Amino acid sequence: MLLKQTFVAFALLITSGILAQQPLEHPHRMYRSPEGKLYVNRNDPIYLRISASAEEKDNSYLLQSESTAKYANPMYFDTEGYNTIRSPWKVDPETREYVYPKKDIVFVVYADSKPPSSRVTFGTDDRVRENQTIYVGEPVDLNFSSSDNLSGVDSIYYSIDGKPYQGFDENLTIDDERSFRFSYYAVDHVGNVEKPNEVKVVIDLSNPATKHQIKGDQYNNIISARSEILLQASDKGTNVRQTYYAIDGQEEKPYRHPLKGSALTEGEHTIAYYSVDKVGNKEDRKTYPFFVDKTPPTVVEELLGNSFSTGGREYLSGRNKLKLISMDNKAGVKEIRYSINKGAFKVYKKPFNLSKSGNLYIETLAIDRVNNKKRTQKMANRDHVSYVDLTGPELGHRFQGPSFSSRDTTFITPETRILLKGDDSESGFKRMEYTGKNENAFKTYEQPFTLKEEGLHSVRYRGYDNLDNTSSGQFLCIVDQQGPDIYHRFSMVSERTRTIDGKEYPVFPPHMVLFLSATDAYVGFDKMYYSINGGERRRYQSLIEGFQEQTLYRLKVTALDKLGNKQEDEIGFYVD
Repeated sequence: MLLKQTFVAFALLITSGILAQQPLEHPHRMYRSPEGKLYVNRNDPIYLRISASAEEKDNSYLLQSESTAKYANPMYFDTEGYNTIRSPWKVDPETREYVYPKKDIVFVVYADSKPPSSRVTFGTDDRVRENQTIYVGEPVDLNFSSSDNLSGVDSIYYSIDGKPYQGFDENLTIDDERSFRFSYYAVDHVGNVEKPNEVKVVIDLSNPATKHQIKGDQYNNIISARSEILLQASDKGTNVRQTYYAIDGQEEKPYRHPLKGSALTEGEHTIAYYSVDKVGNKEDRKTYPFFVDKTPPTVVEELLGNSFSTGGREYLSGRNKLKLISMDNKAGVKEIRYSINKGAFKVYKKPFNLSKSGNLYIETLAIDRVNNKKRTQKMANRDHVSYVDLTGPELGHRFQGPSFSSRDTTFITPETRILLKGDDSESGFKRMEYTGKNENAFKTYEQPFTLKEEGLHSVRYRGYDNLDNTSSGQFLCIVDQQGPDIYHRFSMVSERTRTIDGKEYPVFPPHMVLFLSATDAYVGFDKMYYSINGGERRRYQSLIEGFQEQTLYRLKVTALDKLGNKQEDEIGFYVD
């Protein structure tokens, strides 16, 4: 039992070392908080001294331990946080008698070996983090928040671009466009040092830059149906988040793939576009006016020279020449080529002689400046110069009902109707026939048809004009009648189950959340709905939460793909 007015003092042996190359040296020390609590660094040795006086200048003596000498002088606290030094029992300072009921005299010391934890803030939400780099789109106002579980944070230090660390005492503003490496750490009141945090900061104040490029046929600002408009965006800071475009003042859309000339009507168009980077810097809108030219040139033949008529017939001499004239609606004619009696094509430069007796077959090929082409056949004989129809009808197909195209493949359902069409501007269209999957024999097309078998189909078709000239076409499509696969995931693992009405259900606490997802093998997942315990049907957009205790939940989930194919699933669990 300690004597009256005995004063117990603690001497802390201070040790220090080099923590790292860059952080400053921070010696361990004792700290008494404003509330009077005494904190020591748990990693430091502790010595106990005893004195009969409260005055620090009076004599004090180092306490020795006879029974535990090996573990004293120094001693180390074994517990993080709350530690006690006790003496049984309480003695009244006046009467020197025990105080009943008997209780220990307790001296409390808090041991702290854990460093603080700190984080930096930037004074703006207009930022994005990628790996160890923070990108911001406006000047940053650097500040810190730091916490320590015991002795409390004493100070924060920071370094920019490897310069010596310095103490932080007020907000630090950086308002120029630049990149820098920022390191920081905190120290608590007993000298525990946080491991330095490092992050690279890029201040991006510049807008992205977008340019358009024409891939394929182009003449000035005229393109063909085979051309594509590519939008290429770049950003010197955070990189581009998204490029947007609008055609002819219509609804603005995110740019994901080149815009095909074939998807636009023939005529004048304007595309407006701009990009936004990952920190919200927005480019000024740019516009590009252009013309989609889908019409090939036409060729008109003109016979030059005298002719002789007798007996109702017109005869041509070897001096007669054929002149070819071509006209185009927009881009202009680039060249005309011609072939005589299926020989090699030659570039037309001037009228040429019709010097061969008997029948003469002439083919012409007119090409405009965006490579629209039209090929025609003509026949000349001793009786007359007449047009001979040698080309088949123009054919096409389309889908009526659910369909979805991705690249060069179209996905349909068994209910999708396939329509074939043909047109012939010369002798006139006569009939159409087709064959489907695994079929060799063609059958007459009379009305739209469907494909019931799931999987890949290759549909071939051909059309005839009134001279039985024929054209053929073919397309691939995939029949998809399966809905998406549905998946679910709980935010935690169930550690037990509960059986209700003979069925076993996993058990979760009420703060659990449920995630839903779906995939589709062909056309891709479109949307998902769910209902809880037969309640209102809702569209799934984010995690499901807010579950009530002591409740059995049954969720009915419905997923649809981009063709409208549907799949359903039921999820059951119990919230305890």
